[in-house]
Amino acid sequence: MGNQKSDFIKTEHDDLTYKVNGLAMQVHNELKPGHAEKFYQRRLRDLCLASGLAAEIEKRVDVRIEDKKIGYLILDLWVEESLVVECKAFSHHLSVDEAGQVMTYLTATGTPVGLLYNFGRKSLEFKRIFPSKDVQDWQKFLYRSIHVIPGMTLPPLPEPRGKGNKPSVPIPSIRFSVVKSTTVVSIPSPSGAAVRASIKRAEKYSKEKEEAKSDSIRYPLQQSDYASAGVDIDAGNRAVELMKESVRSTYNQSVLAGIGSFGGLFDVSALKQMDSPVLVASTDGVGTKVKLAASVGRYRGIGHDIVNHCINDILVQGARPLFFMDYFATSKLNPEQTADVVTGIAEACKESGIALLGGETAEMPDVYRDGEFDVAGTIVGVLERSRLLPRPNLLTGDLILGLPSSGPHTNGYSLIRKVFEGADLESIHPELNCSLADALLAPHRSYFNDLYSFLPHIKALAHITGGGFIENIPRILPENLNAVIHLNSWQIPPLWKLIQETGNISTEEMYRVFNMGIGMIVIVDKSFAYELQASIPEPIFIIGELTKGERKVILA
Repeated sequence: MGNQKSDFIKTEHDDLTYKVNGLAMQVHNELKPGHAEKFYQRRLRDLCLASGLAAEIEKRVDVRIEDKKIGYLILDLWVEESLVVECKAFSHHLSVDEAGQVMTYLTATGTPVGLLYNFGRKSLEFKRIFPSKDVQDWQKFLYRSIHVIPGMTLPPLPEPRGKGNKPSVPIPSIRFSVVKSTTVVSIPSPSGAAVRASIKRAEKYSKEKEEAKSDSIRYPLQQSDYASAGVDIDAGNRAVELMKESVRSTYNQSVLAGIGSFGGLFDVSALKQMDSPVLVASTDGVGTKVKLAASVGRYRGIGHDIVNHCINDILVQGARPLFFMDYFATSKLNPEQTADVVTGIAEACKESGIALLGGETAEMPDVYRDGEFDVAGTIVGVLERSRLLPRPNLLTGDLILGLPSSGPHTNGYSLIRKVFEGADLESIHPELNCSLADALLAPHRSYFNDLYSFLPHIKALAHITGGGFIENIPRILPENLNAVIHLNSWQIPPLWKLIQETGNISTEEMYRVFNMGIGMIVIVDKSFAYELQASIPEPIFIIGELTKGERKVILA
């Protein structure tokens, strides 16, 4: 296979692979076996960055047949835009399948060497992988590695020599898009020419990059006047190209014009069938959670955050979302980072049947600090006026139910960052059963699919966001009622205890700032409470009731 006799093969990347090997050994010594591979991957990325190496995790490589994008490959680690690194965490030895996966990545990126690690054994297992000399040596591993876009199909791979000594049925060339170039590989190929052509692309890129460094000019060498002012139009165009398939996957028959248009067009003819349609709109942001996400290089979850936050904000008024629009702004446009956020937005929209109608990507070097970004979104929904929440029939004795949150959602992160300032976010906390970063960056969940069908039986909903229990629940109460919350009625997740103890925060302040593991409040007549609990396949806690009072929240 591609890794045979690797000790005797020298390449121009030996210094780089030697350095990464040393960092991989450090990762294995620090974490030991027993964790999911993502923890080793992220720690190795962090050490690469600290050592002055450019490193990206989960780097996407588009896979196209002719002009149609059918899916993508995901590289665990992409170092110095020239080295493929694949991380595994197996208790067994690495096999030919993992080596073949890396060979596929080498062909797709046109790079001459890759590193394959297994962190799951007592001693770090390591292989240096080289491109195969013939396409047939790796093509059988290709389709195992492709993440196919829903609705797309891959053409069958013919036998290399055909059956009965007849030529194989030809299939279109496969194109891989990564960095600033496209590699074309014919499958099947009569020789290794396609692979060798791919490698030349990487060598050319490395040479140009070194020339750019020596001239102290940012790669690429040719820049427009606008680019020299800090705004890269080409990067913006690439970001759009990377995200457009995800955006279009959210379109439905009501979308008349979306990405690429000056404004999104949405057909609202269906509203004519409603008796008294009311449009509900909301705009929000993710807050300083973006700073935490940027510090560990995780972006896709931020896209889910902004969409689901907005969905929940109009759900509490009884609305069904129609479409969403986003705004992404940054100091320096990184196409892959931007596309990752917007892909997360599209994924969240698709989960709730919303069209991502359009948005804006802005590069503003004089407004944002280097490496910083912000994301905001606007959602528009609709409901019958007669079904507007909260309903006027809230009464003493109505029960308050709580649906679990997925984490802090999008609130309290200024305090969270202060509490954990200087902490190792990638360290594993046994009580959390994951790293601190995993717990804090868990995407904000949507309650739409769980609750929308029950809205006719629900009297009120409260989204527990900024202001926690103390500030949000009174927004849905009439002047003559209090909400009594029984603090022992659900088990507080360990994360909140860790935040409170580390930050020495009072209990009242915790309930004023955070959701404490409850992301949505549902108020119903007591006769319907147990039916709702039985109808939704997750824990729903009865956490309190309405009493006579003055529109306050009582923590009991």
